[in-house]
Amino acid sequence: MSDPSEQAVLHELDQDGSPANSWNLTGKNTFKLGRGPANDIVLPYSWVSRSHSMVQQEGHGIFQVMDIGSSNGTYVNNKKIHSPTILHNGDVITLGKTIIKFAQFTKTDTREMDKDDITLDMTVAYLQREIVTILVCDIHDFTSLSEQIGNKSVSKLLQFWAKKVGAIVNEHEGLVDKFIGDAVMATWVGGNVEKGIRNALRAALEINTATKKLSEKIPDLDQLSIGAAINTGEAMLGNMGVAGHRDSTVIGDVVNVAFRLESMTKKDTYDIIIGQESARHIDSPEKYFTAQSFKVKGKAENIKTFATSFEQLSYFLTATAATAP
Repeated sequence: MSDPSEQAVLHELDQDGSPANSWNLTGKNTFKLGRGPANDIVLPYSWVSRSHSMVQQEGHGIFQVMDIGSSNGTYVNNKKIHSPTILHNGDVITLGKTIIKFAQFTKTDTREMDKDDITLDMTVAYLQREIVTILVCDIHDFTSLSEQIGNKSVSKLLQFWAKKVGAIVNEHEGLVDKFIGDAVMATWVGGNVEKGIRNALRAALEINTATKKLSEKIPDLDQLSIGAAINTGEAMLGNMGVAGHRDSTVIGDVVNVAFRLESMTKKDTYDIIIGQESARHIDSPEKYFTAQSFKVKGKAENIKTFATSFEQLSYFLTATAATAP
């Protein structure tokens, strides 16, 4: 008998309901769908998010679909899904204007399976949706830094910087999600959202101070500085990948926007940009920060934010300390 995964197919339907494209769900356990070229199934349409959804094969020939932080959601049989959803032969997945039909030619009888066996494997594959505050910090002018002190010294500097940044994030009850060269992404998940945002702001300020002090220890090195962005929103937390080779990660539009906003600090005179949802948890942000809107890649409308300098951020944290959570 053939492996059930060899008999599962996704069909993209045209306006007449006929298959326009088809993809066999074979060779791996997870298949990411989205507009970006890194996806397994590329859907090059403006209404599809860069990373939109994911179809995953579990044991016993079960396939499930989950949204991974898309802008406009993933629907199964015209119902928006908020958690991983098991697919059955003939189910229709909708991503914006794109309609995809799931076909599985081997009947899966879940009645013969132990419920704990099913849920255990699924739990390994994902956790859940959570409200997350994302902090992204990036060392400015990193290319010129390499030219000044050489790649070997840069590597040692980044190792020391990463260790210091990790300690600062942990001190403020956050978690380093990843280091990407000269950038760091940290998260504050669930709990008191206002407290998480304030901790992220404190961490950003301290990371900037630590980065400046680090440059003072290296002779003839221009003073280092960072740009930072904070964004809050719903994200998918989980372990993506095949069984035995999964990495914990945070996926969602809130992450993409945080990185886009941080990149704006290189173009403008602001040190840190705070996303609108993060600012919503700050009492009277307009008293301390400057309202700004930015055009970012992947968004039809400008993103509303508040921006400021680290000096002004320090003043805000001091002035509001008495009423802070």
